[in-house]
Amino acid sequence: MLNRLDIKTSLAGLVATGNHKLPERRIPFREKPIPRYVLPYRGLFGLALIGLFWPASWLKMGFIGHYSFFPLWLGYILTVEGLVLRRTGTSLIQRNSKTFVGMFIIASPFWWFFEGVNHFTESWHYLGNEGRSTAYFILLSSWAFSIVVPAILETAELLGSTKFIQRLSTGPVIKPSNTLIVGEVSVGVACLMALAIWPHYAFPVTWLGVFFILDPINYVQGRPSVLATVRHGDWRLPCSLAFGALVCGWFWEMWNFYAIPKWEYTIGFFDFVHIFEMPLLGYGGYLPFGLETFAAYHFAAGLVGWSSGASIPINSDEQANFDIDRAGLAP
Repeated sequence: MLNRLDIKTSLAGLVATGNHKLPERRIPFREKPIPRYVLPYRGLFGLALIGLFWPASWLKMGFIGHYSFFPLWLGYILTVEGLVLRRTGTSLIQRNSKTFVGMFIIASPFWWFFEGVNHFTESWHYLGNEGRSTAYFILLSSWAFSIVVPAILETAELLGSTKFIQRLSTGPVIKPSNTLIVGEVSVGVACLMALAIWPHYAFPVTWLGVFFILDPINYVQGRPSVLATVRHGDWRLPCSLAFGALVCGWFWEMWNFYAIPKWEYTIGFFDFVHIFEMPLLGYGGYLPFGLETFAAYHFAAGLVGWSSGASIPINSDEQANFDIDRAGLAP
């Protein structure tokens, strides 16, 4: 552990954390430090939600079980939020609670895009809402889809605080030249065209097209982007996002397995060796989906001014300052 004062910079302000041997850190806007072993109230509330709605879902406990998806995942999000706050002294809610709420709003139309893609690829289908009206399905689904963005970004921030991810601060440098940017966008457009023309063969690129189109646009517009970090050889952000989505994917598939309503897959030639309902190779799709979620969120949020508070802090003064400068927030 370093013996100097480590200054972490986030887009919402400066968070000072002392690297002492005592297990406590300063939390923004708190007068007293909290012990590292204490989970903040929001985390405890999240655990309570999981403890209530997980068994309600799997035991199919009537009304509560049927509508357990959102509160169960809200419990997951708040638990991870509490762990992030305990470990780092900052978190998505702590930096900007309005931005946190905005993630739920953006997440629903974001996932509806993939439901539109699935209309062509027919990679998954839902069980348990047969006989319900279309309006009911849209409302219930939109409510459930709203957890996608905050779940992935919270998990990515938690993983970003680990030593494993911190070791990835030095890696291959990718310079975002004009040629690269145009090439990425072209690949993204080609992915979407392939899905429209050959949906039953091109379905794996479902989780690539949006990222290749939107991340370069975010970079050019000065919003948080993966390109803005890998240009310095810093791979912590993309790896945090990829593994964060994979962790979320594990919980999605596990909690879905005994639930009703639920989803099942029909993934053609990848449909073998299942873990829960998902074929083993299907879990690979969660890795780029994390990057895609980050890119889509910051593209949409940037249009309405919600993007800045959701940048994932990393332990690097230089990178934090660079992120602020790229976001157009530097004085």
